[in-house]
Amino acid sequence: MAQLSPQKRKKRRVQLREAQRRRRARLKEDSKSFLQIILSQETLSALRNYSETVGKPLHTSAAELIDRGLRQEPPLEETHFEDSAGVRRQNTGVKSSETSNAEP
Repeated sequence: MAQLSPQKRKKRRVQLREAQRRRRARLKEDSKSFLQIILSQETLSALRNYSETVGKPLHTSAAELIDRGLRQEPPLEETHFEDSAGVRRQNTGVKSSETSNAEP
């Protein structure tokens, strides 16, 4: 194939550079919006303390805690009941005192 003229080569380089810039911007935006968790101030403070304690960045600590929580086995007994508004809810059998003593 014949070599392109200098103007066409320059135009092609500019097109490729622009396409690469758009791709990087899209990937950056995708990574930012991949998982946005809304935390209460109390939870965020606890997460910051935990992050400092283990010496890891906040996002790494959060991912580690989520992974650990998801790997736990589900409770043996699960019961369903309807609340006063007639909404069906699930009772996992976990007592409130057990949840307040969970790891930060």
